[in-house]
Amino acid sequence: MPTIKTEIITGETRQVGNYQITPLSQVLKIITPGKHASFIWNRPKAVVVRTLDGQEQVLPVTDVTRIAIWLMLAGGVLGAMLVRLIFWNR
Repeated sequence: MPTIKTEIITGETRQVGNYQITPLSQVLKIITPGKHASFIWNRPKAVVVRTLDGQEQVLPVTDVTRIAIWLMLAGGVLGAMLVRLIFWNR
């Protein structure tokens, strides 16, 4: 039975001007037992911005590539259904 794990990984904090910026990413791991194979998928989650006076703000990241992939998949499925409907009686 494969093991499925998700976790939030914190990237390296960088100092940019008066701000400390830390990226956060979500990791999905699917590990197959007994075999040396696994699937690891990383995607951006958010950016944590801290000011020098201690204020902290979490800015979510929109993963445009992920949205585009889902739209292409939906378009392919809808296209296949449309072709099936057009050629149903032939």
